[in-house]
Amino acid sequence: MIYKHQYLKLDAESKKVFDENGKELVLTGNAYRLLVFLCGKNNATLTDINDYFDPAGAKDYTENHVRQYRYKINSIIGHNIVSYKNNIYSINGAVSKNESGAAPESAVPKTREAEEDPPEEETSKDAYKISEQWRKKLSNKEKLIIPFLIVLLIVFSAVVLGNKNKNTSVATKSNLINKTTTANSGPKPQNDMLLIPAGVFLMGSTQQQAIEAWQKNDGSYGKENYLAEYPQRKIMLGNFYIDKKEVSNGDYKMFVDAINHVAPALWSDQNLNSPSLPVVGVDWNDADAYCRWLGKRLPTEAEWEKAARGTDGRIWPWGNVWDPTRDNHGDGTEYGFDESDGYKYTAPVGAELGTSPYGVLNMAGNVYEWVADDFNAYLENDKYIQQDFNKGFKVIKGGAYTDGRSEQRPASRIGYQKIIRMSILAFAAREVSSMI
Repeated sequence: MIYKHQYLKLDAESKKVFDENGKELVLTGNAYRLLVFLCGKNNATLTDINDYFDPAGAKDYTENHVRQYRYKINSIIGHNIVSYKNNIYSINGAVSKNESGAAPESAVPKTREAEEDPPEEETSKDAYKISEQWRKKLSNKEKLIIPFLIVLLIVFSAVVLGNKNKNTSVATKSNLINKTTTANSGPKPQNDMLLIPAGVFLMGSTQQQAIEAWQKNDGSYGKENYLAEYPQRKIMLGNFYIDKKEVSNGDYKMFVDAINHVAPALWSDQNLNSPSLPVVGVDWNDADAYCRWLGKRLPTEAEWEKAARGTDGRIWPWGNVWDPTRDNHGDGTEYGFDESDGYKYTAPVGAELGTSPYGVLNMAGNVYEWVADDFNAYLENDKYIQQDFNKGFKVIKGGAYTDGRSEQRPASRIGYQKIIRMSILAFAAREVSSMI
């Protein structure tokens, strides 16, 4: 069976899912099974899903389990495909169903004009006959003049073309200089960056810390997601600079205008598009291109985590005791807005929340941030395997304004495809520059 939707195509026979551009998506496990089930049924209750996943009733799939599968579907596809309302899970939009191997849609018939076009060979013969007739009508004098004119035309063209190429070369060099100047004079002054001094710091979580975070379960992620932080170990880094603030919509607009880059879709959302708010709805490639435009780069995961938590392995940027007034957080559900921190949606760039020991702002909550590294197991991890390891996903850090406190920890790490632009949870880029 093949299911087709505005944003996806699902081939149940080959167990493959494609986006609207035909790119294969990495959707596996129970998230894939849930999508197949809902494509076939259109809507279902938790009981229906339990019966489908496990007819024998050996395992009870809770609301948190299914919410996690739904979240993964929506994030990987990049649209809110699966919705949840009045205790019913359903597919947003129409789904068409075709049996595997069914005849393809009929091709568009040729137009009448196309059928009446003469064959190419006949057209060529007619053109040759006309040229022969024209040639025979020329006088001997005309036959001598024409080659002479052709030679003059060739000489004249060579002179003109040489001058044109010379001018084009000068213009091209001038354009390159202008582009280079633009790239090196981006909107972020150097004094917006903070020095993170060289030294050793504690990165990651111990097994106990990861399991305790999972037991709070305020982000509905599975145990394996938390154990991706294991183990905690000492990491040595050299000096580097990192931006004190997140990238704002105003910062990003200068980049979009300068190189005609595609604008984030969420700029149409009045809750998120103020110039002072962090830019959201950018994928990893967008973030990487923006940093390169400034002559900077995305931080590594280790650099980001050290800048966020310092050297002593603290749980949050401010210490080891949770303080809901110090970051822009939610209650851990998809629409879990919590205004107790002063903001329902994103907080402005420069708001002194989630401040790290080095003074870097908003390192906990507000918006997730892309880093340079792939989402793989740490080299020292000898115990735990995560289903998203080694698939080319990129790491996001820091939690978002709808997340609960477990996801606000700098040690928390989640892997997503580079092309994901989230519509609910937001993403931002924070540039870094190595110290020479």
